[in-house]
Amino acid sequence: MNYLQAALTLVFAVGMALFYALMDFSPKSPRRLHVDGREYHMPDMRFHYNADTLYPMLEAAGAENLPRLRRYWRLDFGFIVCFLGVMLSIDFNIDGPATTLYVVMGVAAVLRALLDALENLLFLRIARAMPARRPRLANVAGFVTSAKFLCLYAWVAMLFLKLFARAFGLPWQL
Repeated sequence: MNYLQAALTLVFAVGMALFYALMDFSPKSPRRLHVDGREYHMPDMRFHYNADTLYPMLEAAGAENLPRLRRYWRLDFGFIVCFLGVMLSIDFNIDGPATTLYVVMGVAAVLRALLDALENLLFLRIARAMPARRPRLANVAGFVTSAKFLCLYAWVAMLFLKLFARAFGLPWQL
């Protein structure tokens, strides 16, 4: 890793931590909400949902807290970019650009970021339309969220596969 790569990795990691702190620990965070005596859980933290489960989650936050949710999703765009930078940096340092696995992990990371951004855009449109319901859009958002998680799981699986092969000196190379 050269100095530029190290500096970029540091910038992305600090940015990721900063956006995470703004999203989850600030007084305006929807994570500070309590619904039925429990901490509010954002819908994008579930693997899958549909309109029948998404709207009760949004309504449980209350109309007065929709600006908090929108702020969270807007901040998440910054987190997405920084997380993508960290994922690509890890990919580059684990495997380097000379292998197929490097490319496949990069594609999974970029696709995860694009799906995450699309998910946020869908949530922002759904929240803006409330109290009107857009069930088709909510159902699409549920599938986008699932696809985002599948890309993340695939990236992590490939990372562990490569780390396992390296740790045990396996001659496996893609």
